Amino acid sequence: AGLPALRCRVGIHCGSVLVGNYGCDEKMDFTIIGDPVNLASRLENLNKKFETTVLISDEIFCSMGVAEDFVTRLLGRVAVKGKTLGVEVYEVVGLRAQVTVEAAEAAALYSKAARAFLERRFELSLELLKGYPSTGMAVTELRSACQRYVQKPPPETWDGVEVLRDKF
Repeated sequence: AGLPALRCRVGIHCGSVLVGNYGCDEKMDFTIIGDPVNLASRLENLNKKFETTVLISDEIFCSMGVAEDFVTRLLGRVAVKGKTLGVEVYEVVGLRAQVTVEAAEAAALYSKAARAFLERRFELSLELLKGYPSTGMAVTELRSACQRYVQKPPPETWDGVEVLRDKF
């Protein structure tokens, strides 16, 4: 009531972790340790780059039935700092029942463009992006990468992974 809305960023991934009290009698800390925690943290920070709020890994997208309940947008495939394997990253746009038809269609269109990019179909991706209704860092970077690769295609070994050198 009268207070500004609280904004926060969220990154979600899953996997086996260690949870508990660690340390000694003089200094004890309850913490969580493991690669899944690090990836979730990196996804949370990646929201800054993509100008998004909630990002999930492909593991969450594929294993939790997310597509039935949520509108999502595929953003690309990234390898976070310190990793070489890439993961597909999705923005959670909102609950399917609460997202407008226009927003859901825009997310689907962007996802098609991102998928075309990952499949090395850069001209198709650019064509699809012409119909995308908004701007922003994600669309700007995808469009720029497509234009660059149309001019000079990536090597045959390219797998679409953007290797991030910063934690953001």
